[in-house]
Amino acid sequence: MSVFHVAMKRYFIKQIFSQVDLSKVKVPLMLSLLNQVINSGGNFVIGVYLARALPLADFGLYGISYGICMLYIGVGNAVLLTQMVVNMPDKPEMGKEVYASRILLGVLMLGAVTLTLVTFGTLAAMLVRSDWQRYFGIIATITMTSVAFLCKEFLISYAYVRRRERLALLVSILSVGILCGGLAIEYLTGIELSAQNVLLLYAAGAAAGAAVGYWSSPLSIASNTQNLMPDFIEAWGHGRWALGGVSATWIQAQTYTYVLAFFLGPAGVGQANAARIFISPFNFLIPAINQIAIPRLADLRASDRARMLRVSVMLTAGLFFFALVYSAILLTNLDFVFATVLGRQDAGIQSLIPVWCVVLVVQMVLTGGSALLQVLRRFRILALINIPSAIAAIVTAIILIQQFGARGAIWGTVAGEIVLTILIWREIKNDRKDSN
Repeated sequence: MSVFHVAMKRYFIKQIFSQVDLSKVKVPLMLSLLNQVINSGGNFVIGVYLARALPLADFGLYGISYGICMLYIGVGNAVLLTQMVVNMPDKPEMGKEVYASRILLGVLMLGAVTLTLVTFGTLAAMLVRSDWQRYFGIIATITMTSVAFLCKEFLISYAYVRRRERLALLVSILSVGILCGGLAIEYLTGIELSAQNVLLLYAAGAAAGAAVGYWSSPLSIASNTQNLMPDFIEAWGHGRWALGGVSATWIQAQTYTYVLAFFLGPAGVGQANAARIFISPFNFLIPAINQIAIPRLADLRASDRARMLRVSVMLTAGLFFFALVYSAILLTNLDFVFATVLGRQDAGIQSLIPVWCVVLVVQMVLTGGSALLQVLRRFRILALINIPSAIAAIVTAIILIQQFGARGAIWGTVAGEIVLTILIWREIKNDRKDSN
């Protein structure tokens, strides 16, 4: 690394830490980073294992199924989890655990409704077309995995908003441990690896982690439910806009998946997802920082708005810089890293990695701004500005895939992210002017 890069790294770290009381966030940040090393690191290792062990078409099917699970989590996050995080500072201290318990009850109710609707919908479809019965297994698996994932995500969000980082770590250790243990047993016993089996293991791990996390916390879904409807109405007030934003964001983020599936089939999706693995390690840092930063930025929202903005801007600048450094190191040593991770050479997959690096760098700027707008409760604005970015992603992907293949679909993601980033930071700039 050059002297310039070292100097810039020190500058960003110094500026960020000058806005943050290290004595208060050092231990939580370390626990959060450890949590992400276990959680995201485990997912990265599993992703590499699946990319090496599954044919590209099967790996593509796994990616499509996992993307559907992420949509469900996004919906739950929008209408319940994110609302809990940004509304918690306004609740009286004595009532925060009860409030969180009511949100958990909402998560469970959403899961029950989802399971019921999917079950009856699938049965009705099978009555119309008996040959659709072969899809029942994967549909049921995706549904159960989605519901279990959201329960686990609730416990982790609750743990961070209540400064119980060790609880989040416990949930992640159990979830990843069961998943890895299950895959090891399948490998040793010769059970055929499949996307459906992997998702079932994900569901088992997430459900176990959520259950133990609940039993280890002071939460109680049987506690005071008197204000259940007012809490849901409050969450829905901003959540309905956040839901629109999540839907548009998911369309934008998954455009490459479905455009590739339509034009190139599941193998094309598998190829793109295999290349995406190489930017995954950097993503360890993002959830860790968000889980620490968003609750604290929410606390600053009323007490020191100017400092809230400074912290957010400096974190964004730091993430942008680190993404540039990571991308430069990866691309400089790409042949060696590629052969080490996937155990083979594949020019098609390798050619997609530079485009994913562009996605990564843009996402760092986008992530910081999006987090700030969530803290400011600008969910309606987030929903509206996601629409043009989703359109940009879809149109660009469809046009470019016909000329550049899989690279064109991923460039569609870049186009959507750039449009969204510009719109988000323009909104933040306007909000700052209005505040002054």
